[in-house]
Amino acid sequence: MIVLQPMNDYDFKQFLEVSIDSYAEEKASAGNWKQEEAYEKSKQEFERLLPEGRHTEDHFLYTIVNQAIEEKLGSLWVKVDNEAKEAFIYEFAINEDKQGRGFGTEAIKALEVLLEKKDIEGLSLHVFGHNTKAIRLYERLGFKTTNINMKKSLQPKSLLSD
Repeated sequence: MIVLQPMNDYDFKQFLEVSIDSYAEEKASAGNWKQEEAYEKSKQEFERLLPEGRHTEDHFLYTIVNQAIEEKLGSLWVKVDNEAKEAFIYEFAINEDKQGRGFGTEAIKALEVLLEKKDIEGLSLHVFGHNTKAIRLYERLGFKTTNINMKKSLQPKSLLSD
């Protein structure tokens, strides 16, 4: 059985280290940020979103645990807007060596149960377009596409060419 345990200080520190790097790589891969500036921008974004760390109001950070064997499988960060009755997943990660075994599906379903108990009516997230594995998972779980951003890289000509 998969459970979502509130992150302790140790897990939060590990989460930040991995997540800041991962987010920087994703933003650079997607072409949103230049590789050389991605880490610093990612770090700033996490500091902005979690100014009080794991104690930031309305943000819930969980360690995903296989309760049967007390094994940590990943992490989940969600922000709840009680007024709008909506929640947003900022980060969801299953450890690479544990992927493809249904743990992600179970973790999202456990989150849905927690949110329904809080009278939350909607759950949304962002996924990078190149992450087709995650997109398939979210579609199987009933998520629907609400927006699509697209980008094309251009090869600019020199303004100085004669």
